[in-house]
Amino acid sequence: MIPRPRSPLLTVLTLSLFVFSCATTQLPPISSSGAGFEPLKDESELWSQARVEERKLLDEAPIYDDPLLEDYLESVVAKLNPAAMAANRQIRYKVRVLEDPTLNAFAYPHGSMYVHTGLLARMESESQLATVLGHEMTHVENRHTVRYQRTARNRQVGFAIASLTAAVILAEKESDELARGNYGKAWRTGVLGDLLVGLGLQLAFMASVNGYGRDLEREADFGSFDKLENAGYDLRESPRVYELLRDGHGEAGGLETFFFGSHPKLSERVESAREHLARRPPASASFAATEEATNTFERRIRPVLRDDARMNIEIGRFELAAFELDRALSLLPEDAEAHLLVGQLKLSLVDHAQDPLDRVQLREEAAESLRESIRLAPDRPDAHRELGLLAYRIKDFAEACGELAEFVALSPDAEDAQSVRGYLLELERDGHCAAPMR
Repeated sequence: MIPRPRSPLLTVLTLSLFVFSCATTQLPPISSSGAGFEPLKDESELWSQARVEERKLLDEAPIYDDPLLEDYLESVVAKLNPAAMAANRQIRYKVRVLEDPTLNAFAYPHGSMYVHTGLLARMESESQLATVLGHEMTHVENRHTVRYQRTARNRQVGFAIASLTAAVILAEKESDELARGNYGKAWRTGVLGDLLVGLGLQLAFMASVNGYGRDLEREADFGSFDKLENAGYDLRESPRVYELLRDGHGEAGGLETFFFGSHPKLSERVESAREHLARRPPASASFAATEEATNTFERRIRPVLRDDARMNIEIGRFELAAFELDRALSLLPEDAEAHLLVGQLKLSLVDHAQDPLDRVQLREEAAESLRESIRLAPDRPDAHRELGLLAYRIKDFAEACGELAEFVALSPDAEDAQSVRGYLLELERDGHCAAPMR
């Protein structure tokens, strides 16, 4: 059930305002001071606020639990990080992944970065991944949060109120989609904004929903290109990142790009990246194209593809889920969980198919995927349950008996185990099951 949207307007209005003052927005990058960098007074206050916010975020946000993925992302960050920034004693980059199928990433000013599974699942190579991480690192290194705060002050606009327009639009879009019955769109429009605004996470809302305005976002893009070039990545893949975000796959477009609300339009960013790179052709370095780098990228992204597909099935983004599962299985055909998800996807599509023949075909394809999942991992109960219920529905009672009995044997304490036992008793009573199941 999709909850009724809370009003971000009321929450944002209660966020504390910064005292207006006139201050320079021209600050050198942190890396220019190397190990000797010390944050300014208002910058230190922002970092303290960010750390408080982050503790709230970690308490409430769905963190994707994959330590090896985090290690991998931080290894890419280490390759991108210039020596003068790495020498800084004040900031240490930390990357976490949010279990969220939307296209997003953001960074706190003290170096904590968050990337959504939806964005990671869209990346095709380490060079593209490095483009995203380099962008967020540039926000930190170039002190965009304090510079944006000072711009807001100098214009006599409270920093908290700078988020207000986006919050109102967020609520309006969510309400519109709910009114139309587009629950999947409403979900991806509202969940992130509701979480950040509802918890009063002003800095995270600014970084992930509003952005820092056209000039600073472009600066972050170009700073990312510099980092990629210095690390030996293929800059030609950078414009492709913005193409992926812009074009999506089927249901993935539309409102999703709202999360880049204040950023330059994605088409403009594609062209801007191409023009920028044309003025400085990348070197012929092939770091990201090495077999080792490609294999590592694929190993770490494959589970993300599979798990993001699960979320997309739940919210009805079936085309995108199918795309992600195809990629996941191309990387590891023996992934039993991915085959289970393909089966669940096919069963979800049955409910939307108009042609009876299409429904028959989808059920057959679902059964095939579920049987493959069972072949690969016979001791996992979920596929037995799904296949047993499917068999029951299409009146293949012999298979239903066997699979449902196996599910209960493997998972006797499951929430629905008692219901399944009831189905088995019905089948036994009707003479379809050879032995009773108690």
